[in-house]
Amino acid sequence: MVAFVLALGTLVLGGEAPRIDLADWPVRIGGEAQLFADDFLVARGERIEYALHRPEKHPANPLVTPAPSVERLVLAYGSVIREKEGGPFRLWYTNDTGIAYAESADGVRWEKPAVGIARDGRPTNILTRGHRGRSDTLTVFLNPDASDIERKYLAYVFEYRFPDRDGVREERREGLYLRASPDGIAWRERPEPVMYSMWRNPADRPAGTEGDLGDVHHVSWDPKLGKFMGHVKLSLGGVRKRGLTESDDGIHWSHPRLILEADERDRPGDQTYSMIAFPYESVWLAYVGLYHKGTDDRMDIQLAVSRDGRNWSRPLRGAFLANGPAGAFDWGVLHMAANPPIRVGDALWIYYGGYDTVHGTKLPDVRQFGIGLSMLRPDGFVSVDARGTPGSLVTRPLCFEGGKLAVNASIGAGGSLAVAVLDRSYRPLEGYRREDCAPLSGDGLGLPVRWKTTNTLPPAGEERHVRLQFFLADASLYSFRIE
Repeated sequence: MVAFVLALGTLVLGGEAPRIDLADWPVRIGGEAQLFADDFLVARGERIEYALHRPEKHPANPLVTPAPSVERLVLAYGSVIREKEGGPFRLWYTNDTGIAYAESADGVRWEKPAVGIARDGRPTNILTRGHRGRSDTLTVFLNPDASDIERKYLAYVFEYRFPDRDGVREERREGLYLRASPDGIAWRERPEPVMYSMWRNPADRPAGTEGDLGDVHHVSWDPKLGKFMGHVKLSLGGVRKRGLTESDDGIHWSHPRLILEADERDRPGDQTYSMIAFPYESVWLAYVGLYHKGTDDRMDIQLAVSRDGRNWSRPLRGAFLANGPAGAFDWGVLHMAANPPIRVGDALWIYYGGYDTVHGTKLPDVRQFGIGLSMLRPDGFVSVDARGTPGSLVTRPLCFEGGKLAVNASIGAGGSLAVAVLDRSYRPLEGYRREDCAPLSGDGLGLPVRWKTTNTLPPAGEERHVRLQFFLADASLYSFRIE
């Protein structure tokens, strides 16, 4: 992994909004990993830095490329699903015909089974045709209603309507269509879009509305809210921004509201082009495609974070997934697959796609397309680091039910990590001082924290909150967990 480090003073929780001092506000946490993707949990920090970590790209990339005589392009507009550990990997992507399918036993070597539309009398891996030549962005995921076996898989796909391109007015409206399948192979489509687009059809704009709903979408499920969350492209004043719309049934959606846009901390001309958002442990994370319009016209991937799935920020700028070198399939434009990271052993597998020319190039003129794989340490998106000079951080007052504390950390050969437990007024509790903690060393995803007389944290309920103070020396702290 490659890390990019920013000092604590440059970490902005909201970016555009005034900061609220949350240092003394209690927060209830569960048994999920508590990440430091932002400073939501941090009350005080001394001599620490926040490091953004890039996943490592697989050396065999691109893993999926166009099949000769069947497709000219492959785009990671789609999803990879692995339903159980040890099970097969399934990929739905878009090509120059529509939605195509591939599968893999190991997630690296992919096959394109002939289970779809016939071409020249022979079946292909193409499952559906696009309404007007090809489909665009695609999200495939398992129906949260597991009892609906005929709709086990849901797919949201953007379909175009080019008005009068060939003298025939397309009857089906442009927008986001919902498809369902019992097996991921045979799909049935609702006849009308669940979200309409006015991008290419200004005459279709509803009265009293402004701005355009663009083509690059993503849909995810929020298990806490019990809602579908739609992350859509908005065009306001000709500038691409990201909006959020919500739905109880996946069919009827709220009016989108603006949640992310480029600002003065980005390059001049930058636009937020795409957004793949998902709940991960205790937070929501999102891969944001940042289009560097007017500078190099390429697109890389940055990281955004939310604590509720509705309010978003980009505390650490810079590429989370960077463009490849000149001549590589991912030199020009990057798009992330529409699924959360897949845990495989001690790594998160993150699929993405790319092509080797700048944005705005007509797709028939692109030389290389591909879908690749990158890998990241679990919880390894951002770490709190102390290098050279020892540092520390103190959390906000915490309320929790568990008693065992473990940390995901990497500690240098001469470094250490220790934890003290404080009351709300920052006073160390007896038996939980720094000197009582057995110093941690090494590298581990769940290093247990112990003190001289106990291996268990003191109770921290609604009537009593505690803070954790982490002391770091030549160490990176990715997350902690209380169970």
